[in-house]
Amino acid sequence: MKKFMYIAAAALLGLTACNEDYKDWVPQQQPTQPATVTFGDGSVTTVPTINLNNLEEGQEVVKVAAITAPTASAEGYAPYYTLNVGDITYDIDADGQMSAAQLQEIVATAYGRRPVARDITATISMWISNGATAIKTATSAPFIIKAIPQAPVIEAAYYLTGSINGWDNTNTDYKLTNDGSDPYENPTFKLRIPAPEDGSNIEFKMTPESGLGGDWSGCLAAGAEEGKFNYDNNGGNLVITADPDALFYDLTFNMLDQTWKATPVGFNEFIYEIGNEGGWSENHPLHGNGQGQYEAVIYLDGEFKFKPNKDNWEGDWEKASGDGTGGTLTADGSSNIDGVAAGFYFVQVDLKEMTYKLTAVNAISIIGSVRGNWDTDVEMTYNETLKCWEARTSLNAGEFKFRANHDWAINWGGSEDNLTQGGANLVLAEAGDYIIRLYLCDETQGRCTVKKDSGYPDFVYEIGNESGWSASHPLLGNGQGIYSGIYYLNGEFKFKPNADNWDGDYEKASGDDYAGVLTPDGSGNVGNVAASLYLIEVDLTAMTYKLTPLTVGIIGNGGDWATDIEMTYNAEAGCMEVTTELAAGEFKFRANHDWAINWGGSFDNLTQDGPNLSVAEAGTYKVQLFLSYAGKHYCKLTKQ
Repeated sequence: MKKFMYIAAAALLGLTACNEDYKDWVPQQQPTQPATVTFGDGSVTTVPTINLNNLEEGQEVVKVAAITAPTASAEGYAPYYTLNVGDITYDIDADGQMSAAQLQEIVATAYGRRPVARDITATISMWISNGATAIKTATSAPFIIKAIPQAPVIEAAYYLTGSINGWDNTNTDYKLTNDGSDPYENPTFKLRIPAPEDGSNIEFKMTPESGLGGDWSGCLAAGAEEGKFNYDNNGGNLVITADPDALFYDLTFNMLDQTWKATPVGFNEFIYEIGNEGGWSENHPLHGNGQGQYEAVIYLDGEFKFKPNKDNWEGDWEKASGDGTGGTLTADGSSNIDGVAAGFYFVQVDLKEMTYKLTAVNAISIIGSVRGNWDTDVEMTYNETLKCWEARTSLNAGEFKFRANHDWAINWGGSEDNLTQGGANLVLAEAGDYIIRLYLCDETQGRCTVKKDSGYPDFVYEIGNESGWSASHPLLGNGQGIYSGIYYLNGEFKFKPNADNWDGDYEKASGDDYAGVLTPDGSGNVGNVAASLYLIEVDLTAMTYKLTPLTVGIIGNGGDWATDIEMTYNAEAGCMEVTTELAAGEFKFRANHDWAINWGGSFDNLTQDGPNLSVAEAGTYKVQLFLSYAGKHYCKLTKQ
């Protein structure tokens, strides 16, 4: 009985085919092939083409030549043979047989695994050995071994035929392909299919493109082992066991390994845009509705793409068709989405339909009875620091919504912490002066904040000797005149209300370098402090300042919640930093060996008293902690 099996070692799966028809170590082929070549006073006769796909069950060797042994006489010595390909030798017996796996390796390494006849130039040497000494007695002239490497015939596309399309093998709705490259170089074929609405299992086979509407003979069918498949309809139906949380299944077939898997797919809360506007390093989240539709207002400038994960590019989505304003998406494609002019866009992605759409946003505004009628928009401006749209304005009690481009095609309503496209009117209970902020691109549901305007600015700024008096460091306010931030200081410093000028700057009226009273438009700096990281607090209601020196460490490593791993300030990177051994497990950051100031949560969003962070794998890590104004802390762990 014949079998279709891979005899090459697992390492061969990583080999790739050359663009040429030989590797440098394989000698160039002779223009003609004699049937017999000399071998001392013996000979080597070639054999017909060896098809490694037609091995018998359990067959481990193949005959690559017929050997007529040359004479060699030496008492106490026995002959043996080697096959020589370039500088590499392989064992071969007196009948001209060698390991089938080794022949597969030779052909696959030289040419790849496409199942067509290939020429391998070789010689055979005879040796004699007494067990301690080996002597080469003769080497044949070059001859050619013709071999077909073991691999199936892989077509460019296959189509799912099964319970989700009525077992119609003319149906082409569900197409399984690779990325369009040579399937023997990239044998991984992928397809996303919808999960049945009734939650049932899916049974199917894969019909090759050449077999559409045919007799099923070429289908991919279930293998004897779970996760394996057979060619030529040699087996039963493939089965996807229903996952109650799945909306889709991602199918992956490795055509050379003859393995397959189905991965259930729900919809993440977020997907991410990344592109030229952020130097391909800044992720912009789009919030989902749980049904595969995602949206956000994002500033774009040039080419871009989408991806499911913030921290890697796996499964990213590029353009299948369309342009910068809309089109269809493909997973793991090769083309970015076309570049767009710099500006804000309402970006919509539908992962059910695999489509995207962009609408230029020229204005975002507040509209409603809070301004007396529904005909007058209150314009909002973009706050680059807070990454939101905002307006400071007087409003009446009443109802309102947000909209784009002074039109109702794009509008948001609902509740302050859950804004949706086309949502209900929001309600303002009391007239007054308000600061309204609209967040349409961060890792929360679309939301807004509506607060009485206290008259205090969002930020005050520290500036000082640590930056050569050139960089303004924002201290974030709470809306009631109290500000805080964490920065490295070294020498003299002062505070000011504006990032880009010195108007109304605050200096020391009384106190010392670390605490005291402020005065506007004074003549001296506030203080002169030792180089250190500081918690800086400013209260404009009382006109006071306070600086608390901070040491920062890692706590909890390997379950040790009593010993801090100290970090030092890296001025060039602008962060606290340490390279250290970390055990797998949980940890946090804290200041001054105490829990009064500590940070946890997620690597990209550390908060005071946040949950423990975790390291999945023990090792040496470079740990960097970036601390700025409140709510904008994050860290990076890089394994060394």
